[in-house]
Amino acid sequence: MSQSVSAYLYAQYENIFQSLKDVVISSEQRVLADEPDPLFIGNVNFFVKSYLISVCSYLEAYLQDIAFKHSETISRKVAGAQIPHNFLHWRLNPGLKEKHLNYDNVSLCVTKKDISSEISANPYKTLKLFQLLGIDLAKKENFENNKDLINTIVTKRNNIVHHNDTAADISFGDLKSYIEVIILYMAAVKEAVDDAVA
Repeated sequence: MSQSVSAYLYAQYENIFQSLKDVVISSEQRVLADEPDPLFIGNVNFFVKSYLISVCSYLEAYLQDIAFKHSETISRKVAGAQIPHNFLHWRLNPGLKEKHLNYDNVSLCVTKKDISSEISANPYKTLKLFQLLGIDLAKKENFENNKDLINTIVTKRNNIVHHNDTAADISFGDLKSYIEVIILYMAAVKEAVDDAVA
């Protein structure tokens, strides 16, 4: 994947997160106004939970998109190398049987489904999938420094979705902070992918 593709994806999702942050700020202002909006006052928890779910959904979409684009780059390199299928499999599996012989070149395509089944917004699943793509996210400071908070956010989202957690301990201010951290976290993923491409 060229750095311009990763830059495009990062910019696209950064804009999405900034737009969500603007919505959170607007919602907070409607609650804190001299004459609060009754809809927001009566449903603060509903809005907070909805925004938190959106935060995690957007993060997961970004991770899937950047991982998929990187996997396409790897697949193109493999196809471009024109490595005979039998040679590669012979070297990786010395017990290659005749019934597994194939006289085509190696093709290792990855689908979006392959990526989505291996990744989530959970940083530990993210780390594992990117390891499979040949990228060590742990080398990026903003990934390492923020993965525990990201894990807490994702766990909270999971508790809301699966266990009807009220999320009463999360405020609009928390959501704004989460978005800022996620933007740094996404940048770290982008940098790691760019390093792998360079």
